[in-house]
Amino acid sequence: MITSSLPRSSSRLAELRTAQLKDETCQKLIDYVLKGWPSKKEVDTLCAPYWQNHYEISVQDVLLMRGCRIIIPKSHQAEVLNQIHEGHLGITKCRAQARCSVYLPGIKKAIEEKIKSCTACIKESSNRHQPLIPTSFPERPWEVLGLDLFKYKNSWYLLISDYYSRYPEIAGLDRLTSAEVMNHCKSIFSRCPFRQWLTI
Repeated sequence: MITSSLPRSSSRLAELRTAQLKDETCQKLIDYVLKGWPSKKEVDTLCAPYWQNHYEISVQDVLLMRGCRIIIPKSHQAEVLNQIHEGHLGITKCRAQARCSVYLPGIKKAIEEKIKSCTACIKESSNRHQPLIPTSFPERPWEVLGLDLFKYKNSWYLLISDYYSRYPEIAGLDRLTSAEVMNHCKSIFSRCPFRQWLTI
């Protein structure tokens, strides 16, 4: 049966069955499944949001389903949304998780609103996107320099760039050590006199 492959414990499935039996909307949906759906104009207002996908709705093991997804009664919808977002995943991953197991009308929008109102996610998002801090343009060459290390084809290199002219100096490193970096810096500074400060 479909329910045997669902990622839910037997006690959880039993809980959802009981909740569906107590839910007015679910009861009307079950009645439509067993007796046949009326025309769109005659569908009960509570079931109208399900009409678009009514051909996918069925009853499996006394459990109301849309395809292979459990239809969640109103009493459990908030709890299920919390469980979907329990790991504070993004909108795309939460929606993908929901597509595997649960359904309620407007679930895509509900997940999006849940994540956008999540305090922890808002805080994490604000920390992740720190604004860039611009630096003032130097008055002359080699007044302000940028320094970085990079790896290319298994070899390490030192890059020093002049903020005024954007002129780069690149030196290959035999060893990735501070002494090796300092030796190359001294060599470059002897040819291009460094005047003020470094940005690393």
